[in-house]
Amino acid sequence: MNENWTIPRNNHWSISEQARKSWDRKIPYYMRFRDHFTAMIEAGTLAHGSKFPPERALAEEFSITRVTVRQALMQMEAEGLIFREDRRGWFVSPPRVRYDPTANTSFTESIAEQGRIVDTTVLSKQRVVASQWQSTHLGCAKGEPVFVISRLRTVDERPVLVEKIHVNAGRCPNLLDLRLDQSMTGLMAEEFGIIEHRTQINMRPTALSDEPARALGVAVGTPSLYLSRTIVDQFNEIVELDEEFWRHDAIDICISAVGRNGNKMPEKG
Repeated sequence: MNENWTIPRNNHWSISEQARKSWDRKIPYYMRFRDHFTAMIEAGTLAHGSKFPPERALAEEFSITRVTVRQALMQMEAEGLIFREDRRGWFVSPPRVRYDPTANTSFTESIAEQGRIVDTTVLSKQRVVASQWQSTHLGCAKGEPVFVISRLRTVDERPVLVEKIHVNAGRCPNLLDLRLDQSMTGLMAEEFGIIEHRTQINMRPTALSDEPARALGVAVGTPSLYLSRTIVDQFNEIVELDEEFWRHDAIDICISAVGRNGNKMPEKG
């Protein structure tokens, strides 16, 4: 029987019977299981991208039920230690992407500065008439033309976010005829003379719906970070609204606090 996991198939990933008997009985089994694997991940014993054994094998090795195994795995997933791919199983999470949504650098530049490789796939592009929601957020009249572009962004070949970009079509009529798998910030500057700046930013936890979950290769309902931001040009006119659906275990939000005098706020000792 070939289970196709990448964690070594020996007791190095498991735990001895003697050690198991020494576990503190006051701590729930699923937390002991979680602590065992967390320590291995933090120590680097389990490499990023390693695939966990099937839940059945884990349950047998640790002499616990599959319900307990699933509870522990979901706890680790919530903490961003592991991630689940639909029909493929559980994997050790790679390092999170450091991301400052307020910075005026492009996503591609930000990822490259971290020594990682980013790629973009256009999922769909269409011209629609502005809904009331789009009219409100883009500052255009209801019924005016709007471009909607959906893209998948990967880091080191791993899908990390799906973005939905709403653009005021009147500002860039032939946008959909151009290459849309590149930096939108650079494209808008080079092709239309639009210098973009980010203004209103909103973030909240959510669960992935069908479309972004399918693109990211995870189950519907997987935890996610939803981020939206309004983007204006050099004349402070709204150009686009971006919506991002991030895998919660793939992102580390890093924002520099700036005082009123423009200097960074001092760190607390």
